[in-house]
Amino acid sequence: MGSNIRILILEDVPLDLELMEAELKRDNIDFISRCVEEEVEYRKEIEEFKPDIILADHSLPHFDGISAMYIARELVPEIPFIFVSGQMGEEFAVEMLKEGATDYVLKHNLSKLSHAVKRALREAEEHRNKKEAEKALIESERRLHDLNIYLETIINASPFAIIDLYPDGRVKSLWNPAAENIFGWKKTEVMGKPLPFLDDNRQPDYEEIIENVISGEFKSDMELECAKNDGTLIYTMMATAPLLNVDNNIQGVMATFADISGMVLAEKQIKASLEEKEVLLREIHHRVKNNLQIISSLMSLQSEYTQEPETLKMFQESKNRIRSMALIHEKLYQSKDMAHIDFGEYLKSLTEMLSSFHREKKDDVNVCLNCEDVFLEIDTAISLGLIVNELVSNCFKHAFPGSRKGNIEINLLMVGGGGV
Repeated sequence: MGSNIRILILEDVPLDLELMEAELKRDNIDFISRCVEEEVEYRKEIEEFKPDIILADHSLPHFDGISAMYIARELVPEIPFIFVSGQMGEEFAVEMLKEGATDYVLKHNLSKLSHAVKRALREAEEHRNKKEAEKALIESERRLHDLNIYLETIINASPFAIIDLYPDGRVKSLWNPAAENIFGWKKTEVMGKPLPFLDDNRQPDYEEIIENVISGEFKSDMELECAKNDGTLIYTMMATAPLLNVDNNIQGVMATFADISGMVLAEKQIKASLEEKEVLLREIHHRVKNNLQIISSLMSLQSEYTQEPETLKMFQESKNRIRSMALIHEKLYQSKDMAHIDFGEYLKSLTEMLSSFHREKKDDVNVCLNCEDVFLEIDTAISLGLIVNELVSNCFKHAFPGSRKGNIEINLLMVGGGGV
């Protein structure tokens, strides 16, 4: 019971008021009080003073306790109302209790007043606590109901199959409309049974997944081939999580399935298309290489019609340039990556070809390669290949006159910013 209890007293006899307050103080009740005699004052104090309890005489010159009780029941029904009167009979007191009074005390027996006040306040507090608990319970049930409706709406509207399972893998209680649409079985057909879309070949993989989840693991992005009710095979993406009870013990598994058959089919089609394009691209590189070799052969035939050294030299240099480009296409034809060429490997083949052409210098000039792993696009590779062809050819022709010996050093490396 809190301190400074607010007591509203309806009494017209000052001595009786003094005796009531003295009795309450004698019993160490900490209170403040207001005394009124008429209805207007009574209503005003109820609104402004906000009493914790009302003590009312049965009869006053301009007002009465019965009317005061009905007013209190209307305005503040939760506030205890005790009659304190010297003119109440037992039958009338019982009738007032039935009408809503909390208790009654006779003025010639005020020693009971403190006990009645304490009991009334205690019961009022208990009643308020009970009402608040009931209100909280109702609110909790309402929120739980709203949450269940919310979750049910999400589950039913989900495009993914959502299924809850017992620890042994049987369907427990949840089989949403998406599960019916994806797999073809109705909810009533699968409750309490193993998942119907798994055959003997897929069962071991599924059991291993369930065992891992029961041990506390979360699984996602697992592809699982399933069979629909009509026997059609589909591909699904499966995700699972352990279901915990209030004691944080695993009581089952929540599983979701997404039908990814369209994605898998599209992936296969794209893969097949890429493989087809790769074969076609290899064939193109092969034909370009062959065409360049044909051009080189035609130039060799054409060179037979002249004996002039400068003209023959021009033919040979042109053939070397053509062969350097043909070598690019040959490397791409042999490469796993049709968009890029291993330029270090290309330089090795190119310098070997040039050394073979300048065989009179082969024993005197040593070509040293220091190449990192550098992969270039075809346009860049052709341009650089022609440059290297010119530089190395010029080195063989002009850098080592007579029988002079020496080295040609070629370095290939990546520098800052990705340049070669």
